[in-house]
Amino acid sequence: MNIKKSIALLSAVIMLGMTLTACGGKDDDAGDDAEISVITDGTEPQGEGDSTAATSFEDPAAQLGIDVSQVTDAEGNAVTEAATEATLPDNHDEIVQMIQDAQNGADTTSTVQVMTEYNIDYTDRYAYNQLSDAEKELYVKILNAANSLKLKVEVDDTVTTEMWTRAYGCVCMQEPELFWISSARVKVGHVYYWETDESIIAERQAQIDETVSSILSAVNGMTEYETLKYFHDYIVLNNTFSLVDVIDEGAEKQTIYGALVTGSIQCEGYAKAMMYLCDMAGIECVVVTGTNESNETHAWNCVKLDGNWYNVDTTWDDPILSVEDKTNLRYNYFLVPDSWIHSISHFNVNQKIGGTELTYFTPPTCTSEEYNYFNVEGKLYDNVDDADAAIKAAMKESAENKVRVAEIRVTSQEIYDEITANLSEYANWIKSENSSVTKVTSNCDANLLIIELGLVY
Repeated sequence: MNIKKSIALLSAVIMLGMTLTACGGKDDDAGDDAEISVITDGTEPQGEGDSTAATSFEDPAAQLGIDVSQVTDAEGNAVTEAATEATLPDNHDEIVQMIQDAQNGADTTSTVQVMTEYNIDYTDRYAYNQLSDAEKELYVKILNAANSLKLKVEVDDTVTTEMWTRAYGCVCMQEPELFWISSARVKVGHVYYWETDESIIAERQAQIDETVSSILSAVNGMTEYETLKYFHDYIVLNNTFSLVDVIDEGAEKQTIYGALVTGSIQCEGYAKAMMYLCDMAGIECVVVTGTNESNETHAWNCVKLDGNWYNVDTTWDDPILSVEDKTNLRYNYFLVPDSWIHSISHFNVNQKIGGTELTYFTPPTCTSEEYNYFNVEGKLYDNVDDADAAIKAAMKESAENKVRVAEIRVTSQEIYDEITANLSEYANWIKSENSSVTKVTSNCDANLLIIELGLVY
């Protein structure tokens, strides 16, 4: 049986999902009327506008230029044609077995498998293992209640508000498959939901499965770094940052359903989508919450790669622009250490904001720079001459391909200052090199030492 056809048979299984914070997006249009808008404090202000991300859900392999022509079924036939309709078995285990049968004989050397059942063991969750024994018991009770849509959990008088809040918050944020649970209210012994209609939940799960199957098929054979980059790119390209009130306009904006189906989300939706995809790919991941510099709530991820933890913030790598631009891909917050963001752009790490103050759990410490995007991709420069040549080359390549972003990173503040002192000259230079460039904007970040120029055509 053809793998791609088999994957398309994955049924709508009622798993588990979630929702929590609202957050500010990154406004890349500050000073867009100027040819160069230098952000002097090294940050990008929060603001309004439309995201650059695509809202259509094209085949991710084709969208990101991945060649899937080498994907074959058990008989060695190329898997390129569209999946055909078929009658689904009633039993989910049968569906999973069909997928596994179709994979027999396929390449087993890949880090990421084509598709697996979502059967993540909560006892392996990083956050769960940071809780006290009593809080772990609450975590399990809440998880089981949410899985069966129960409204109440029996607890005794020893359960404090702090214990319940910590356990409930961890379930809501660390179980991304629970896309129907709500954290809009927290009360000891009570579980709240955005959706309780099982038929709607099942229908939405089927839509999620279809998208995830396509994504995982595309990353089959990739390294973990390449897989994480693909997840990052897919989430950014296929979502717009929503500025509406999630309570009034739809809770799906903070869920994997929003990120993988509707395409209009807030930071929690970005973070949960990354965790859900990592779960499916066997990459350890957690959702971390906090605030931005304006004290607005925010969420991002920590992912484990080759034994080390890194921060990933897909929300802030998806800029808000007044004119949508689907070519805008940047990697400012892709696989970065704590020292680059903690108490600089990301504050109150994993602390409850408002009311009783507590920390949900201590997130993993991220210290490595080994797999940072700029290091891996050879876009890190330690002298002015090389940085000057590199940013010009990046601008020229972006202009030739009508891509918005041209970016590099440098190793010192001195190099950063010298390059950014001449941004107008770079704008004039690229216009003389390529007449299709009408404007150049700056989103350079002194905190991250990233020189990022936006080309407008």
